[in-house]
Amino acid sequence: MKRIAFITASCCVSIAAHAQSSVTLYGILDNGISYVSNQRTAPNVGHSAWMASTGNIVGDRWGLTGTEDLGGGLKTLFKIENGYSGQNGKLQQGGRLFGRQAWVGVSSSQAGTVTLGRQYDSVVDYLGPRSLAQTFYGGLEFAHPFDNDNISDFFRLSNSIKYASVDYQGLKFGGLYAFSNQASGFAVNRAYSAGATYKNGPVSLSAAYMQLDQPGNGATGALDGSTASGDATFHGSKQRVWGAGASYALGAANFGFVWTQTTVADATGVNIGSSLAPAQTGTPTNLRFVNYEINASYLITPSWGISGSYTFTDGRYSNAAISAKPRWSQFNLLTAYALSKRTDVYLMCEYQHVTGATGTIFSGAFIEGSGGASATNKQFLASAGLRVRF
Repeated sequence: MKRIAFITASCCVSIAAHAQSSVTLYGILDNGISYVSNQRTAPNVGHSAWMASTGNIVGDRWGLTGTEDLGGGLKTLFKIENGYSGQNGKLQQGGRLFGRQAWVGVSSSQAGTVTLGRQYDSVVDYLGPRSLAQTFYGGLEFAHPFDNDNISDFFRLSNSIKYASVDYQGLKFGGLYAFSNQASGFAVNRAYSAGATYKNGPVSLSAAYMQLDQPGNGATGALDGSTASGDATFHGSKQRVWGAGASYALGAANFGFVWTQTTVADATGVNIGSSLAPAQTGTPTNLRFVNYEINASYLITPSWGISGSYTFTDGRYSNAAISAKPRWSQFNLLTAYALSKRTDVYLMCEYQHVTGATGTIFSGAFIEGSGGASATNKQFLASAGLRVRF
């Protein structure tokens, strides 16, 4: 205890001596209980399950972020963010110590910000806020099928350099490039993205694009690991995501719409989040997902809010053996009550129905956070939990 007190006092003195610098410790812990109607336990066999769950809305995390004023409108900044399970304490993001974020950069009040490290792409930065899947009003369980567009930030990009502009009368834009770090394979497992958002009064408009070259191939690069372990959602030769969205604030209510399209060329694996994952297509398969999301949120009182969304996904699945048109419909609903500025309780539920996927690896419905795909084409998930921010 004396050692802790001494360190704390020393930190306080250091911060006081450098008033133009700051370091902040922060975090989120989100634990609850979940019920899933069907979870596949063997081919064509499934059962319902009650589970101790964590990160139902947002992933558990703790981190350090800081800035140092360099003068003349310049400052350095950094962030390191750890992801962990609040139920068992294990590291997430493939066991990385700072798997959620780890970057450092320089910011100019006139020219914008440049950062280097492991960070989010432009789909997350610019388009994500238009979707409930990327906010405190929905989160992980509201994600589009397999988070195919990364709108719910399933993965981050390592070895990246990112630029973010300042606010030009409501317009912000930026881009990212993530290196493969391979001397003989410059384009093997690299990534790049760009996006923009414009806000004028109650209206916000956003658009973004991202391309991943040879994701999930196991090589170290922009996306570490494979669909079995690591960052990748898909294993293929090329993954492209582009989309646009809009939102409108009306008093205590907010309404939004998001459209995204994801294509994966020569896919051989898909992360479906269970012991049976990654699902293997068996032969190189071309995939396409077109997602349409409408959403709304409303603050009934300053402490109590409700939100909901509906996502329709029009898919394509084609290879030498089969051509299919899977379609997903997912309904999402959440209500949360704030016990304080830092703590709230919530209840959320989702229902997904997939059609046209017979004979493909997508035949079982799968809601993110359910623990695994259903043995049927339907799945229902309900979660209740407590969330604390610090």
